[in-house]
Amino acid sequence: MIRPFVKLTVPISGVPVRVSSQEADPNARVACHGFMIQVLPGNTGKIYVGTSQMSKATFANMVAILAVPTSNSIPTFSAALTLAPNAVHLHDLYIDADNANDGVIVSYLIA
Repeated sequence: MIRPFVKLTVPISGVPVRVSSQEADPNARVACHGFMIQVLPGNTGKIYVGTSQMSKATFANMVAILAVPTSNSIPTFSAALTLAPNAVHLHDLYIDADNANDGVIVSYLIA
């Protein structure tokens, strides 16, 4: 079943935001089969997906860069591990943005 998870924005560019930061316990594991991160249509810069240690300058610990949306394209990043149910943990992912207040919508796949 696909479930919406969160609309998440980056208040300060350069400070990664944990994907599960709006949960009651942001450090708790949010297990799923897979997820999709989609940029918000109004974003004016790129979105970066990675770990808490990601670097936009060196691309270290980064797993995806999502382009600025256009009238014809809204970029997404997704990953799944369907052979191992609930093996993906959303609390391990962070986003950053070129511009403050740009963000994403996150959805996930559960059994």
